[in-house]
Amino acid sequence: MGRCVLWVILLLLPLSAVAAPAEMPPDDYAARQYIDSRGCVFLRDDDGRWQARLARDGTEICGYPPTQTIRGLEGRPRLSVLDPNAGKTHSQLIEEALTRTVVTQLQPGELSSDPRPLEKLPDMGPEPASEAPLEALRATVKAASAVRQGMGRDLKPNQRLCELLGYDGSPVPATTIGSDPTKGYCGTLPDMDLSRLSFARPAANRSVEDPGPPAAKAETATVGPARRTAAPPAAAAPAAPVARAQTPKPKSAPAPVVPSVGMIPPGARYVQIGTYANAGNADRAAERARRLGYPVLRGRDRARGAEVQIIMAGPFDSREAIVRALDGLRRGGFRDAYPR
Repeated sequence: MGRCVLWVILLLLPLSAVAAPAEMPPDDYAARQYIDSRGCVFLRDDDGRWQARLARDGTEICGYPPTQTIRGLEGRPRLSVLDPNAGKTHSQLIEEALTRTVVTQLQPGELSSDPRPLEKLPDMGPEPASEAPLEALRATVKAASAVRQGMGRDLKPNQRLCELLGYDGSPVPATTIGSDPTKGYCGTLPDMDLSRLSFARPAANRSVEDPGPPAAKAETATVGPARRTAAPPAAAAPAAPVARAQTPKPKSAPAPVVPSVGMIPPGARYVQIGTYANAGNADRAAERARRLGYPVLRGRDRARGAEVQIIMAGPFDSREAIVRALDGLRRGGFRDAYPR
């Protein structure tokens, strides 16, 4: 009996020595079957040990591809027996490749420094400045006049206002830059047309004469351009002392001094028609302005001790309305009307 047990032990010893995988699987390997790098199949028993899978004749079953868990990324093996690069990092692979391809092809003295001294180049000074910005500025200034005229020609909503300023539609060549007083707002407006409609008029003292008979034509006196009524010389006066003594004329009240105004002062809402010392002349001027379709306002003031009446049209809510009213009143006979 003891001899039989001894024979069984002797038969199991070589099997236990051979029944171990060539390399153990990773610790996190959870499958029950494992194939080592030799292709032999192993099974996990209940105790967690790997036992070789045997054929019917008692030999190990081999010849199968190794388990994929022993391979790295993209199916590459992690064992050096399967791949010489197994287990190496990317930097190590690059270093080995450079060593094989670069270092082996270096020429003698290729990595050494150049024995020749550095060549000192002459200083050429600063680079010349480009004239492109200056040429672009010249082209812009040259084209500015044509652009302004094109804008003024294409802005149809402003045509009426340009007509009030003297726009006639005829092309006027620009002699110099800035010759257009409207700065391109009305492209064909010459200087003389704008100056003719300028509201800048110097103020002056002008006496208002009181007409004798009621049927005489009303003479309106307004604050207008500087023109003084010069008294005729005594020698040149007609010899009619009797008639002068019979119809003495009352002393006319001078108009108040009004400061000169520009085009249209900021905040202007009225157009002053005139200043009258005679009440009849003031009434006729106000009635004439009403017939032209403008609202009329009256004001009273004193000039050199005499009471005068100021006749104004308005108020107007915009500068364009003032321009239209001023043009209409001047066309209606009030040549010296001005905005205020």
